[in-house]
Amino acid sequence: MEADRMAHKSNADLLADVARGGEIARPAWLALVSMYSHKMYAVARSFAFDEATAEDLVQIAWLRLLERVGQVRDPQALGQWLCMVVRNEARNRVTRRREIPAELGLDILVDNEVLDDEAMDARLIRGERILALRSAFARLGEECRQLLTLMLAEPALSYDEIAAALGRARGSLGPARRRCLDQLRAGLPEGFER
Repeated sequence: MEADRMAHKSNADLLADVARGGEIARPAWLALVSMYSHKMYAVARSFAFDEATAEDLVQIAWLRLLERVGQVRDPQALGQWLCMVVRNEARNRVTRRREIPAELGLDILVDNEVLDDEAMDARLIRGERILALRSAFARLGEECRQLLTLMLAEPALSYDEIAAALGRARGSLGPARRRCLDQLRAGLPEGFER
Protein backbone atom coordinates (compact mmCIF):
# COMPACT_ATOMS: atom_id res chain seq x y z
CA MET A 1 0.00 0.00 0.00
CA GLU A 2 2.81 2.41 0.93
CA ALA A 3 4.63 1.62 -2.35
CA ASP A 4 1.49 2.52 -4.35
CA ARG A 5 1.17 5.83 -2.52
CA MET A 6 4.84 6.65 -3.13
CA ALA A 7 4.63 5.76 -6.83
CA HIS A 8 2.21 8.64 -7.39
CA LYS A 9 4.42 11.25 -5.74
CA SER A 10 6.65 13.60 -7.71
CA ASN A 11 10.40 13.64 -7.32
CA ALA A 12 10.10 16.91 -5.40
CA ASP A 13 7.69 15.32 -2.92
CA LEU A 14 9.83 12.20 -2.52
CA LEU A 15 12.96 14.27 -1.93
CA ALA A 16 11.10 16.41 0.61
CA ASP A 17 9.96 13.26 2.44
CA VAL A 18 13.52 11.93 2.54
CA ALA A 19 14.82 15.30 3.79
CA ARG A 20 12.18 15.42 6.56
CA GLY A 21 13.21 12.01 7.85
CA GLY A 22 11.04 9.95 10.13
CA GLU A 23 8.79 7.10 9.04
CA ILE A 24 8.08 8.57 5.61
CA ALA A 25 11.76 8.84 4.60
CA ARG A 26 12.39 5.12 4.05
CA PRO A 27 9.49 4.45 1.63
CA ALA A 28 10.30 7.67 -0.25
CA TRP A 29 13.96 6.68 -0.56
CA LEU A 30 13.00 3.17 -1.73
CA ALA A 31 10.69 4.69 -4.36
CA LEU A 32 13.56 6.80 -5.72
CA VAL A 33 15.91 3.82 -5.74
CA SER A 34 13.29 1.76 -7.57
CA MET A 35 12.80 4.46 -10.21
CA TYR A 36 16.43 5.21 -11.03
CA SER A 37 18.79 2.40 -10.03
CA HIS A 38 18.46 0.37 -13.22
CA LYS A 39 19.33 3.41 -15.37
CA MET A 40 22.31 4.27 -13.17
CA TYR A 41 23.53 0.69 -13.26
CA ALA A 42 23.27 0.64 -17.07
CA VAL A 43 25.46 3.76 -17.24
CA ALA A 44 28.03 2.20 -14.92
CA ARG A 45 28.08 -1.05 -16.92
CA SER A 46 28.54 0.92 -20.15
CA PHE A 47 32.11 1.53 -18.96
CA ALA A 48 32.68 -2.26 -19.03
CA PHE A 49 33.24 -2.45 -15.28
CA ASP A 50 32.46 -5.66 -13.44
CA GLU A 51 29.20 -5.89 -11.49
CA ALA A 52 30.78 -5.05 -8.12
CA THR A 53 32.42 -1.89 -9.46
CA ALA A 54 29.21 -0.85 -11.22
CA GLU A 55 27.30 -1.31 -7.96
CA ASP A 56 29.91 0.79 -6.14
CA LEU A 57 29.47 3.61 -8.65
CA VAL A 58 25.69 3.52 -8.24
CA GLN A 59 26.06 3.59 -4.45
CA ILE A 60 28.39 6.60 -4.69
CA ALA A 61 25.73 8.46 -6.67
CA TRP A 62 23.07 7.61 -4.08
CA LEU A 63 25.39 8.81 -1.33
CA ARG A 64 25.94 12.12 -3.19
CA LEU A 65 22.17 12.55 -3.37
CA LEU A 66 21.74 11.75 0.31
CA GLU A 67 24.37 14.38 1.17
CA ARG A 68 22.47 16.99 -0.89
CA VAL A 69 18.87 15.79 -0.57
CA GLY A 70 17.60 19.16 0.63
CA GLN A 71 19.52 21.11 -2.02
CA VAL A 72 18.28 19.58 -5.28
CA ARG A 73 17.43 22.49 -7.58
CA ASP A 74 15.55 20.60 -10.31
CA PRO A 75 13.82 17.49 -8.94
CA GLN A 76 12.45 16.62 -12.40
CA ALA A 77 16.03 16.21 -13.66
CA LEU A 78 16.98 13.92 -10.78
CA GLY A 79 17.41 10.84 -12.98
CA GLN A 80 19.70 12.73 -15.35
CA TRP A 81 21.73 14.10 -12.44
CA LEU A 82 22.14 10.66 -10.86
CA CYS A 83 23.29 9.18 -14.20
CA MET A 84 25.70 12.09 -14.64
CA VAL A 85 27.20 11.41 -11.20
CA VAL A 86 27.68 7.73 -12.11
CA ARG A 87 29.22 8.69 -15.47
CA ASN A 88 31.60 11.19 -13.88
CA GLU A 89 32.65 8.76 -11.14
CA ALA A 90 33.25 6.07 -13.76
CA ARG A 91 35.35 8.40 -15.91
CA ASN A 92 37.37 9.44 -12.87
CA ARG A 93 37.99 5.82 -12.00
CA VAL A 94 39.09 4.99 -15.55
CA THR A 95 41.34 8.05 -15.69
CA ARG A 96 42.92 7.39 -12.28
CA ARG A 97 43.57 3.72 -12.77
CA ARG A 98 43.55 3.29 -16.53
CA GLU A 99 41.62 0.11 -15.88
CA ILE A 100 41.17 -2.09 -18.90
CA PRO A 101 38.38 -4.64 -18.67
CA ALA A 102 39.60 -8.21 -18.46
CA GLU A 103 39.38 -9.99 -21.77
CA LEU A 104 36.66 -12.54 -21.75
CA GLY A 105 37.07 -15.36 -24.11
CA LEU A 106 38.04 -18.94 -23.89
CA ASP A 107 35.84 -19.54 -20.86
CA ILE A 108 33.00 -20.26 -23.28
CA LEU A 109 35.04 -23.09 -24.73
CA VAL A 110 35.49 -24.92 -21.45
CA ASP A 111 32.65 -27.06 -20.24
CA ASN A 112 32.36 -30.40 -18.61
CA GLU A 113 30.40 -31.59 -21.61
CA VAL A 114 31.56 -34.36 -23.90
CA LEU A 115 31.14 -33.00 -27.44
CA ASP A 116 31.34 -34.79 -30.75
CA ASP A 117 33.58 -33.34 -33.50
CA GLU A 118 30.78 -31.39 -35.15
CA ALA A 119 29.65 -29.81 -31.89
CA MET A 120 33.26 -29.01 -30.96
CA ASP A 121 33.87 -27.36 -34.34
CA ALA A 122 30.72 -25.28 -33.97
CA ARG A 123 31.74 -24.22 -30.46
CA LEU A 124 35.27 -23.29 -31.61
CA ILE A 125 33.93 -21.23 -34.51
CA ARG A 126 31.46 -19.51 -32.18
CA GLY A 127 34.28 -18.81 -29.72
CA GLU A 128 36.45 -17.32 -32.45
CA ARG A 129 33.59 -15.11 -33.63
CA ILE A 130 32.91 -13.91 -30.08
CA LEU A 131 36.60 -13.14 -29.52
CA ALA A 132 36.79 -11.24 -32.83
CA LEU A 133 33.69 -9.23 -31.95
CA ARG A 134 34.93 -8.46 -28.43
CA SER A 135 38.31 -7.47 -29.78
CA ALA A 136 36.74 -5.10 -32.34
CA PHE A 137 34.44 -3.71 -29.63
CA ALA A 138 37.41 -3.09 -27.29
CA ARG A 139 39.16 -1.06 -30.03
CA LEU A 140 36.20 1.32 -30.34
CA GLY A 141 36.47 4.67 -28.61
CA GLU A 142 34.96 5.08 -25.15
CA GLU A 143 31.94 7.01 -26.45
CA CYS A 144 31.04 4.28 -28.96
CA ARG A 145 31.46 1.52 -26.38
CA GLN A 146 29.20 3.40 -23.95
CA LEU A 147 26.56 4.20 -26.55
CA LEU A 148 26.35 0.63 -27.87
CA THR A 149 26.34 -0.84 -24.36
CA LEU A 150 23.50 1.45 -23.26
CA MET A 151 21.53 0.63 -26.41
CA LEU A 152 21.75 -3.06 -25.51
CA ALA A 153 21.04 -2.59 -21.78
CA GLU A 154 18.51 -4.79 -20.04
CA PRO A 155 15.96 -3.63 -19.21
CA ALA A 156 15.95 -1.55 -22.38
CA LEU A 157 16.50 2.17 -21.96
CA SER A 158 14.63 4.77 -24.00
CA TYR A 159 16.50 7.13 -26.32
CA ASP A 160 15.76 9.93 -23.82
CA GLU A 161 17.33 7.92 -20.98
CA ILE A 162 20.37 7.07 -23.09
CA ALA A 163 20.76 10.70 -24.15
CA ALA A 164 20.56 11.81 -20.51
CA ALA A 165 23.04 9.16 -19.40
CA LEU A 166 25.55 10.23 -22.04
CA GLY A 167 24.87 13.94 -21.73
CA ARG A 168 24.04 14.18 -25.45
CA ALA A 169 21.12 15.39 -27.52
CA ARG A 170 18.55 12.70 -28.31
CA GLY A 171 18.75 13.47 -32.04
CA SER A 172 22.47 12.75 -32.13
CA LEU A 173 22.07 9.12 -30.99
CA GLY A 174 20.90 7.59 -34.29
CA PRO A 175 23.74 8.99 -36.41
CA ALA A 176 26.27 8.24 -33.64
CA ARG A 177 24.97 4.66 -33.39
CA ARG A 178 25.35 4.22 -37.16
CA ARG A 179 28.95 5.55 -37.08
CA CYS A 180 29.82 3.30 -34.13
CA LEU A 181 28.39 0.22 -35.83
CA ASP A 182 30.30 1.07 -39.02
CA GLN A 183 33.51 1.35 -36.97
CA LEU A 184 32.74 -1.97 -35.28
CA ARG A 185 32.18 -3.68 -38.66
CA ALA A 186 35.40 -2.18 -40.03
CA GLY A 187 37.29 -3.62 -37.04
CA LEU A 188 36.15 -7.17 -37.71
CA PRO A 189 38.50 -9.53 -39.56
CA GLU A 190 38.03 -10.09 -43.28
CA GLY A 191 35.57 -12.88 -43.95
CA PHE A 192 33.76 -12.39 -40.62
CA GLU A 193 30.18 -13.54 -41.14
CA ARG A 194 27.76 -10.85 -40.11
